[in-house]
Amino acid sequence: MGEDEVVLRVENIHKKYKDQEVLKGVTFEVRRGETKVIAGPSGAGKSTLLRCINLLTKPDKGRVWLEGVELTNPKTNINKMRQKIGFVFQEFNLFHHLTALENVMIGLTKVKKLPKDVARKKAEEALLTVHITEDLWNKYPAQLSGGQKQRVAIARALAMDPVIILYDEPTSALDPQLVGEVLRVMEELARKGVTGLVVTHEIGFALEVADEILFMYGGKILERGPPREVVFNPKHEVTKKFFENIKRLYGGR
Repeated sequence: MGEDEVVLRVENIHKKYKDQEVLKGVTFEVRRGETKVIAGPSGAGKSTLLRCINLLTKPDKGRVWLEGVELTNPKTNINKMRQKIGFVFQEFNLFHHLTALENVMIGLTKVKKLPKDVARKKAEEALLTVHITEDLWNKYPAQLSGGQKQRVAIARALAMDPVIILYDEPTSALDPQLVGEVLRVMEELARKGVTGLVVTHEIGFALEVADEILFMYGGKILERGPPREVVFNPKHEVTKKFFENIKRLYGGR
């Protein structure tokens, strides 16, 4: 499988809730090793798009392929294919009754059916990769900071050896002083070639790490391109206004 291989292809995705059309024909692809950032205002359909990709939300129309397998085909074993997609949520979604280590191990033992000792070794490696040190492995989520919880969530996704990791505003629930530690880990993973699709307002991260920014507005991709071009020299007035506001809010470089 080559570096240029398309691992995720999204074609003409539509989604409607009652009278509200949230997604209006979204098409793009992600190649192996790429990090793509989806930006845009609240209500643009960014989170819904991520959920449609792994069919947590079923699109009304359109198709999604992962490594050439169509996820939207009813004959596809979606539970098996979901094992190849890491998903990092805004609110961590850790099991409160499990330790950090157990939270990372559970998918490996329950879903991948790995022996406990093998699962433990993989979980420990994943935790160290995201800088969760051994002294934190046996702590419960309530004993961890928000940044530590989100890094455990990233380790949980990483341990499953996913083809791609989807990040849904992974720093939005964090106190400002904790945002940096999560972004650093995401940046390290991107530089190691872990394929990622990231919904975020963190403009500095997008400029440093993203191969492309997809700017969503009104359920569509309004503009796309190299990060510096989209942020500093956008073609659309809507995009320009959005990034001016974001730069003021988040201190973009």
